[in-house]
Amino acid sequence: MQLTETVKLYPNKYQTELIKATMTEYISTVNKLAFGAANGRSITKITTADVKVNLPSALCNQCIRDAKSIIRKYNKALRNSDTKVRLSVLKKMCCYINNQNFRINDDCIGFPVIINGQSKRISVVKPQTEYI
Repeated sequence: MQLTETVKLYPNKYQTELIKATMTEYISTVNKLAFGAANGRSITKITTADVKVNLPSALCNQCIRDAKSIIRKYNKALRNSDTKVRLSVLKKMCCYINNQNFRINDDCIGFPVIINGQSKRISVVKPQTEYI
């Protein structure tokens, strides 16, 4: 069983800048990998060591998986269509929280970011929720 929950967070200004920079790098990396694969570069056996980006390795690994997913959908659309097919790109900043990339606690969510060249987790406090 899979549970999905939307959580509104209130990071401070510094945390917001770090998260935005990380998500911008994430989107850029996925799009570069997908465009490279669409132009003939194989990404089937690519690893985080092959991708030189300023992201924690867990997020880099997620970039690779997302790019592979985009390419699978693109190739399927090419096989099933007689017209020209556009490659999908990521644009909207979003965070998919799972146990590999993010740590979820009772009162905060830990995001992996790069600070001074080191992978660190910043903890963003969740607001108190009232259940009626």
